[in-house]
Amino acid sequence: MKKLVFLIFSIIFGINFVYSQSSNEPIVIEDDILGHHYYHGDNEIKTISKMKAIVANDELALQEIKKAAVPQGVSYVFAFAGGFAIGWEIVDILYGKFNPYILAGGVGMTAVGYGFSALADKHILKGVQIYNSNLETPSQSDDVKLEVGFVPGGVGFTLYF
Repeated sequence: MKKLVFLIFSIIFGINFVYSQSSNEPIVIEDDILGHHYYHGDNEIKTISKMKAIVANDELALQEIKKAAVPQGVSYVFAFAGGFAIGWEIVDILYGKFNPYILAGGVGMTAVGYGFSALADKHILKGVQIYNSNLETPSQSDDVKLEVGFVPGGVGFTLYF
């Protein structure tokens, strides 16, 4: 009896954490003033690693997404340094000092960071467009598999279709 209760509990618990990494949903692109926002289903994709996990089955899209990793990292470095310099000068102004060269350098580094961010966004956009164009329509996919395995919440069922 205990085994039966444990089995039923495990099935109910596992169904609550059903997770499928293989999805035929397209990635939705929304324009923003400084770039784009990407959504897969109801979730916003904020990191390149999540984007890579979604497009992992499409080799061409994955290559394009991987090209965005270095420019995005460089953009973070420049944006951080520029923001720090701008903030430093704002505090200096409050104490009665002002160095226009540090402020100009901070603005310049922030602009360079934005340039690298735009380059990374260009690669991500191209990769998403490749991924969306290569998606199969539901009528073309006949394989439906149900597997038990590890999922982000623990052990559960994964439905591939």
